[in-house]
Amino acid sequence: MPIKVNNLSYIYLPKTPNETKALNNVSLEIPNGQITAIVGHTGSGKSTLIQTFNQLIKPSSGFVNIDDKFVVESSKKKNKKIKDLRKYLSIVFQFPEYQLFEETVEKDVAYGLKNFGLKEPEAIIKAHEALKQVGINESFYLRSPFELSGGEKRRVAIAGIIVLDPQIIVLDEPTAGLDPEGSKTILDLILSLKKEGKTIILVTHDMNIVQSYCDNVVVLNKGELVFQGTPSELFSTDVSRFSIEIPPLYAFCQSLKQKGLNLDISKIQSIEDLMSQIKEKR
Repeated sequence: MPIKVNNLSYIYLPKTPNETKALNNVSLEIPNGQITAIVGHTGSGKSTLIQTFNQLIKPSSGFVNIDDKFVVESSKKKNKKIKDLRKYLSIVFQFPEYQLFEETVEKDVAYGLKNFGLKEPEAIIKAHEALKQVGINESFYLRSPFELSGGEKRRVAIAGIIVLDPQIIVLDEPTAGLDPEGSKTILDLILSLKKEGKTIILVTHDMNIVQSYCDNVVVLNKGELVFQGTPSELFSTDVSRFSIEIPPLYAFCQSLKQKGLNLDISKIQSIEDLMSQIKEKR
């Protein structure tokens, strides 16, 4: 397990009238080489949780063990491995403009590599490779990242992370605000990263993504862990209590089962999977 969260709690503004417990004694494990979704309604603690993974914030109590290589805990001691941790586990936030700041796209993607000691010419070459990987061609390289569309900014932000070759990639609402074509491009890229052996963590409100792309799902509610398992296991429960909707495809498969069609819903992530099973039953 690359990530083990142990009795993790986080309190915003402790010992003040506005004290808020964002995470309450959360323990969970995220498996290696798979896509895991973290879901829950707004304010459930999702963003706070992922920020503890690479010590953007320190827990109030408990700890996070990253692949037995790094430990994030509430200790006041300085973490001497913080730079290595953030190269090993990198986060792409929901609003990519917060991560873009250089004067050109290529310099923005190369920045992280230069920060880790690579000379600029080699960093630029690697930046170009990463940009091609996310579908950004050379006509964009010398443009300002602030002139790009939302989808293009999202791809550039992801390129700035994958160029570092992290083992674990966390994406916060990676398709928010994108049109269907832009969403598919990002999701196809996520699948390709999984095939490379990366561990992917998605924070999302989109249950269609959870069913179609994710191997595992973690549900937070009011700062507490309320579910961990597969998407099929989640959608087989009463998800309304978590303010989660069942994906239309899953609901349709359930109705077919109720009408007597023997389907293995745990193996259905797309219309193609459903059609394949229907053909086998004929």
